[in-house]
Amino acid sequence: MDARLSVARSFLVFPGDDDHKRRRALACGADAVVLDLEDGVAEAAKDDARSRVGALVAEPGAPLRLVRVNDPASPAGARDLAAVERVSVAAVVVPKAGLASVDIAAQAGKPVVALVEDAAGVRDAYALAEHPAVVALAIGSADLSAALRLVADGSGAELAFVRSQLVVASAAVGIRPPVDGPCLDVRDAAALERETRLARALGLRGKLCIHPGQVEGVHGALAPGAEEVERARLVVAEWEELQARGEAVGVVDGLLVDLPVVVRARAIIEASEGSERA
Repeated sequence: MDARLSVARSFLVFPGDDDHKRRRALACGADAVVLDLEDGVAEAAKDDARSRVGALVAEPGAPLRLVRVNDPASPAGARDLAAVERVSVAAVVVPKAGLASVDIAAQAGKPVVALVEDAAGVRDAYALAEHPAVVALAIGSADLSAALRLVADGSGAELAFVRSQLVVASAAVGIRPPVDGPCLDVRDAAALERETRLARALGLRGKLCIHPGQVEGVHGALAPGAEEVERARLVVAEWEELQARGEAVGVVDGLLVDLPVVVRARAIIEASEGSERA
């Protein structure tokens, strides 16, 4: 697996049959781009989209390249996987992922991002994360919301259980934190920030995007804030002083400082430094 996949924040999905959108996707600063052969492509255009997988890989640019295939058990999915098998892509994204479909996709010899889009996928999140080919779980929020009859009220509460389920499953197995579903209103920057910050608070560390204009907002919302970083630095400094005095517990601004708190503070600092390098 490409090491960059373990820390990628933005995953920009674009229709595989649209050369203009492919070029925009590769140039917009996304950490990863996902050529879609599934829902974003009309049935009559799927062969055309499939033929462009090679162009995705050959096009210059820095982003990781992934391909979302059709159901691997379907004839269209089999053709998708045959096309993917011949080129160098970072991962295959499997829709409505289940153990059987991931098994089939894994035969292409590529890492798999399992897209959880139905009740069975939520139930089997741990088993999917544990699959040797799976490097990440992601939420297909539109399909999942339809399947579960969820009603969005702007708070994000309707997906809290699903997000937490995938976070726990990923952490238990030791794969990267999950990738959140996309913000469907491409014009609402406030909603994008709200969704992404909530996802980060729940332990997710990436987000699907459906428009190049969402990439920068995702990167900003996934980065620790200045006050959060400053507090983390104070915690680490206090801990170093405690260690020098032979003590194990202290207080910073009313916050108990012990080893678990320091581990989290160091992770915040590392995340901040990583976002600055990006």
